[in-house]
Amino acid sequence: MMRAALICLALALCGLATPDAGRLYRQARLAERQGDAARAYLLYSLAAAQDPGNRTYWVRAQALKPQAAGQGSAPRSTDGSARDTMLERITEADLIEARRLLPPPELKLPPGAKTFELRGDGRALFTQLARACSFDLVFDREWQPGPQTRLRIVDTECRQALRQLEAATGSFLVVLGERLILVARDTPQKRAELEPHIAVTIPIPPPVSVQEAQELARAVQQTMEIMKLGFDSQRRMVLLRDRISKVLPAQLLFEQLLSYRAQVLIELQMIEVDRSVLLSYGFAWPTDFPFFNFARLGNSIAYRPAGAARGLLFGGGRSLFGIGIGDAELFARLTESSARTLLEAQLRSLAGQTASFHVGDQYPVMTAGYFGYTGGLQAYTPPPTFQFADLGLVLKFVPYVHGSEEVTLELEAEFKLLAGESVNGIPMLSNRRLASKVRLKAGEWAVVAGLLDSSEARTIRGLAGLSRLPALGPLFRRHETVKDSTEVLILLKPHVIAPPAETLAGGIWVGAEGRLRTPL
Repeated sequence: MMRAALICLALALCGLATPDAGRLYRQARLAERQGDAARAYLLYSLAAAQDPGNRTYWVRAQALKPQAAGQGSAPRSTDGSARDTMLERITEADLIEARRLLPPPELKLPPGAKTFELRGDGRALFTQLARACSFDLVFDREWQPGPQTRLRIVDTECRQALRQLEAATGSFLVVLGERLILVARDTPQKRAELEPHIAVTIPIPPPVSVQEAQELARAVQQTMEIMKLGFDSQRRMVLLRDRISKVLPAQLLFEQLLSYRAQVLIELQMIEVDRSVLLSYGFAWPTDFPFFNFARLGNSIAYRPAGAARGLLFGGGRSLFGIGIGDAELFARLTESSARTLLEAQLRSLAGQTASFHVGDQYPVMTAGYFGYTGGLQAYTPPPTFQFADLGLVLKFVPYVHGSEEVTLELEAEFKLLAGESVNGIPMLSNRRLASKVRLKAGEWAVVAGLLDSSEARTIRGLAGLSRLPALGPLFRRHETVKDSTEVLILLKPHVIAPPAETLAGGIWVGAEGRLRTPL
């Protein structure tokens, strides 16, 4: 019905006896004051066609074009419940609409920083800035100039000065052309009425899975409150449609989340040092003394063993006997051994993704079994269950990249060994665990220490009683000292290998909540 009315109005106006542009302009001004935006837009367009040299007619028509297009249509729903919260499938109609809903042209302003001295009400401030930066203005009919103000902007580009004036006057700017701006009051109603809607499609790069892209799309939709978000897993494509102040930041955010995450190469060196020291010193005295009988009894022949040469003989004649005495020894011995094992490896991981490294064996540990009494009957006993435990060193780390120069490593090192004891056939494990976080520059070494196992044993041997004498005791005993230690050192050196510094994520300026920045 609205289109028919516009066509009839156009035919009626075309039937006039070639009205002049000035008359059409006055009629358009009257229709604009009466609130008939569609009729005013048509009259302004006819006036611009009659007098192409007068830029005012064309500027007025372009300013009323969004209102004329939306007049007569159903009001836009602002209820958040009407927004699509699920990922819909992208249809052919959505792709056609995405090609139609292109973003507005970019405002072309002269480069270079200037100092602006602005005085007057809001209209005067915008007019002075437009004159200094060579662009045209169109004011919304409901926009109020406000009080007299003096504003001084020092050493600022025209685009930034326009942003500051927009915030100072509480205005909302819409770019209509390369050098044409519409100024309106910054209210939710005006934003919903005048702000352009665009649709963009974003391809999903091959390294990103479909599930990961869906999760990222939902996160972007909830963050920016996007009205329409479509997803096509076959074409690997995401569609965003909403106001331009929401779609452009959402597009940048989604592209940054989809970009290749930084890759980190970790040089790992593990050094294991085993030390064993055996120290023994003192006197070695014999602890037993053999007894020999050398007497001739009857027809027996006296026998003297070889050990009797070192001993004591007692008696004479038929009562000869002896006590053997062994050799005493004064000794001091030292045995020391050391083993050093060097392991080098390289690990590659993505930023924020856990990487693990294991050096050792997998030992089967029984976790359940039947140990009860069956009473001699052949009863069914369930088979035991086993679980493999990682013995040795288990290293886990999560890298976080800060630019291309610094990396944060969350480290977790675990050292498991058999304790040598068991309960019901289940061996006990000794576990030493170390967790740390370190931030260092790329190419610097980080040393992880603390995985140390040491033992010491002292033994004293000697003659009972004599070895405990205060002064003569050291002459009748021997000392043994055994020291064993195992130390593991882990050295890590990170390298950022991808992506380069210029592709890392940066900040996105979107403005205040409820007053998002429209592109200029």
